[in-house]
Amino acid sequence: MLIELEKPKETRPEVRGMPWSSCKPFVENSKAVLIHRPRMVAMHRISEKYRPHLAVSMWCGNTQTGTKKFTFLDAPPRGRIVCARCEEKATEAGLPSSTSLAGEHVHTGGVVAIAYCCTQEGISK
Repeated sequence: MLIELEKPKETRPEVRGMPWSSCKPFVENSKAVLIHRPRMVAMHRISEKYRPHLAVSMWCGNTQTGTKKFTFLDAPPRGRIVCARCEEKATEAGLPSSTSLAGEHVHTGGVVAIAYCCTQEGISK
């Protein structure tokens, strides 16, 4: 299943790259923890010297770039967590929920930063 993507607001091709019109509804970044919902995707090529790369803008506001680390999915892998902010913003924009897209319950959530320096014994907070 493909979803329609938003078009970039920037009109200069050197800035917006070659935008995609649609893609699968979820994107996994092998370097990240959460599964995100893509909002805009574009292929960029800075010059002939460099390989083309993707720029993926998520509904949560996160933007990721790269050449090989993205996998576009019809449904998130079982047990993986979809970004709660992506889910909130995508459904507010009128897109179907992750659960309805996947046809089964989809976990949503986030990542919490922990200060390890203050959690060791003997260190006061």
